[in-house]
Amino acid sequence: MLQSTEQVERCLTNQELPVLWQLMTETELAKHFTGNATLKGADPLLQTPHKLGEATASALLLEAIAAASIWKHRGGNSSNLKIDVVDALHALHSTHFLWHSGYSLTVGAEFVPTNGIFKCDDDRFIMIESGPPYVKLERGYLNFFNCGNNREALAKAIAKFGAEELQARLSEQGLPAAVAYSKDEWYQSPQGQALINSPVIEIEKIADGPPVELSSRPEFPLNGVKVMDFTHVLAGPRSMRSLAQYGAEVLHVSSPYNRDTVSQNLLVNFGKRSAYLLLSEQKDQERMAELMRDADVFSCSYRPSVAQRFHLTPNELAADHKGLVCLSINAYGHRGPWSDRPGFDHNLQVATGFAATEGGIDSPRLSPVFYLNDFLTGYLGAAGVMTALLRRATEGGSYHVKVSLARTAMWVQDLGYISPELFSRCPLKDEYPAKLHTVQTVCGAVTELSPAVEFDSMPRCDLTMLHPFGADPPAW
Repeated sequence: MLQSTEQVERCLTNQELPVLWQLMTETELAKHFTGNATLKGADPLLQTPHKLGEATASALLLEAIAAASIWKHRGGNSSNLKIDVVDALHALHSTHFLWHSGYSLTVGAEFVPTNGIFKCDDDRFIMIESGPPYVKLERGYLNFFNCGNNREALAKAIAKFGAEELQARLSEQGLPAAVAYSKDEWYQSPQGQALINSPVIEIEKIADGPPVELSSRPEFPLNGVKVMDFTHVLAGPRSMRSLAQYGAEVLHVSSPYNRDTVSQNLLVNFGKRSAYLLLSEQKDQERMAELMRDADVFSCSYRPSVAQRFHLTPNELAADHKGLVCLSINAYGHRGPWSDRPGFDHNLQVATGFAATEGGIDSPRLSPVFYLNDFLTGYLGAAGVMTALLRRATEGGSYHVKVSLARTAMWVQDLGYISPELFSRCPLKDEYPAKLHTVQTVCGAVTELSPAVEFDSMPRCDLTMLHPFGADPPAW
């Protein structure tokens, strides 16, 4: 299928990219961007009814447009952007394009027994997920089901429960669980109804204040911007990696006892310094508060209850700040009865109806590249933060940017579907050639995807800094 679409080019200025234009309109970037954007190639690329290439290309272009708009505002030249739909598809699952010191690595969530879609007693399906795995969640499931750590044992245990009952009981214990709903079921559910009219990127002004101007003639679009990155897993850290790519100073903070894996660090924390803070200790809470006084951006991808516990909610942080942009990323959305429920990328593929459309309600199936929401939400979140920084520079005030895995999955489905006559001719897996580069770091040689978006004039950092968790002091 690639051969018949690879020469197709669509341009923003020719009104040929309506998905991108809608995002630009909703975020008001359409008022600021003066260049052009071009998308080469088109879906379908794989055997899926979903427009994965166009969705990811649109999110990546939006992120780049936000950076280019800041660059223009700071005195740089107008920039034109270009992306290939195949490169965009790779960027949807960049975890599968990672080598460390010559060895192929992956986050590996697809191979964890406590991650999977299982059939329940009422013939409905449920998705449980412990992540890479995270020990607390893995133990939680095994203790709940009192079974062995293998798919066969879990399948037997889960088959004793009704799907809705099991979803409720696991959620009460803080364990991710998602019934496989159809798209209609999800959109008619209380949580789906709470999100259906929300923008995919929500930018809320939460405090007034004078404009916080960015200096003119910087080396990169985000030079001088300080970012406190209090995120984990993939979506949050990936969003702040984008800000580092455009020149921001990013400090990633995590607990010394609840770290992500080495593969995750190699994948999403390039360009950042990395520090430990144990926020259950008063002295570390005080140090976080000191750091926040000089921050321009605060990003959090922990559940809302975590931010509340440590007084890191956007309204609290913005109360005494000259102008702050806060990014909140969560699983099920920022309003509605499930807004504090835990969940990973794949839980939300299953809950929102995406998986039922992929394989049918009787055999729900995940995205053909395994991922959907993590990287897309990260790119959308980065675009929202840069848009808010531009608004802070022109209008003043503090802003709360909200994105979620659930709303991202709904957005992808709302782009419409590809007919089986077209996608059935495509390959099952993403085996298209990838553009890679290798960086020598203190952690060794890391090979990864090259940036998918090309600029004709705007500079972008070559990220070479990659530090182990806790390698740096908690300081700017």
